[in-house]
Amino acid sequence: MFEAHRVWELAGQGVGESHRLTAQHATPPVKREIRHWFLEQQGAARLLVEKNPRNVLRVPFLRAVFPEAQLIHIVRDGRDVACSMVPGCGGKEWSHLKPPSWKALMARYEGALRCALAWGDIMEIALADLEGTPHLELRYEELVRAPMDVARKLVAYLGLTEDETMARFCEKIWDATAGSYHAQHQIRWYRDDHDARIGRWRENLTEEERQLINHALAPLLRRLGYE
Repeated sequence: MFEAHRVWELAGQGVGESHRLTAQHATPPVKREIRHWFLEQQGAARLLVEKNPRNVLRVPFLRAVFPEAQLIHIVRDGRDVACSMVPGCGGKEWSHLKPPSWKALMARYEGALRCALAWGDIMEIALADLEGTPHLELRYEELVRAPMDVARKLVAYLGLTEDETMARFCEKIWDATAGSYHAQHQIRWYRDDHDARIGRWRENLTEEERQLINHALAPLLRRLGYE
């Protein structure tokens, strides 16, 4: 599965017409319908993976619907995330995940700054939700630099065993963008304007954008261990 969208909409709109869903949204009929849908998708497979980025705003809801689920949180430098988000929510439309503050951000900001502020709001919600919640946190930068090491952490957390296909796929993961692998569904958002994935903000942001975004995100970036 790539990313499920419609099934989560069974819970209705989130807070402020956002993608923020709480435990209160997990009514018995909603839980029943969503669990049934995922059971059909899983079939005979041992494990079903759902990687919708919007789920970072739904942790309490997910835990209410799937108390048995194993949560994995992949953290990435917010400045790089902002650059990646620009095609989807830096202009006239907002196509990516929406925090409760998205309308205010849409009205007041634009471009990479809007996206960076959105990332900040999203991360604050996610970190608060995940505090005290069993989950595995992985770093995007570590995944790119040492994919096999991270893959081993992941399969160990999930109680799976290593497979040769895992090693072959890890060989496709590079920091350099030229000639590297791109997931089929991500081509829509990829822009050929940076040579490396890690630290792409140094290539993509103007000096003014760097100053504004670094100032706005400084406390959160430091908390997460970014320079």
